[in-house]
Amino acid sequence: ASKESVVVVDPYSTGCVIVKEIQSRGYKVIALWTRGFSDEMKTHVPLSCGKISYHAEVNEGDNLGETTRDLYKAAGKLRIVACICGGEAGVDMTDALSERLNVRTNGTAGAFAYRRDKKVQQELIKDAGLRSIRQAAGKQWSDVESFLKSETFPVVLKPTDSAGTDGVKLCHDIEEAKDHFHNLFQVEAVNGGFNTEVLCQEFLQGKEYVVDTASRDGEHKT
Repeated sequence: ASKESVVVVDPYSTGCVIVKEIQSRGYKVIALWTRGFSDEMKTHVPLSCGKISYHAEVNEGDNLGETTRDLYKAAGKLRIVACICGGEAGVDMTDALSERLNVRTNGTAGAFAYRRDKKVQQELIKDAGLRSIRQAAGKQWSDVESFLKSETFPVVLKPTDSAGTDGVKLCHDIEEAKDHFHNLFQVEAVNGGFNTEVLCQEFLQGKEYVVDTASRDGEHKT
């Protein structure tokens, strides 16, 4: 491990815990920051992690090829053996980059190309025969207006690919929904960058359960 390195994409918040674990096993860590990721978010380091230092820090290049070359340059004589996501904003880059680096990867084929898209997630649930949320998404108000006029309020509006509760709002009438729809295109997302599509969904009232799972080579752990 002393001659090997691991790329962690956007390591912030609990992603820093992953960095410390990797380092504890003897690997050097290269932090890759995706384009638009805010400097303020980089400071979100849990107190339990203390001060974190990296073998190198690399900013996303103009294209995947340039980013890959910069990472190899930063690694020097170290062999890059893994590329791991350190936070929600880095999911897409991690899939594309790990595929490019020829290390273990989810890849970018099929549904993995839309892994952060909350609208697609619900569509996949529906296609699997499970109960799903009524929804509509769009880049313009006209894309969702008919859905909202036919839906019982309140409804939930959110960006399709932001993180946590960023931009999520429970709207109680169509005017409030319209105002929030337009506002989401004006404000910067919590991880940096701007929203490109807004998702409108029916409001589900009741208890929410979160189930964490991890899968590898067909083996699933909950």
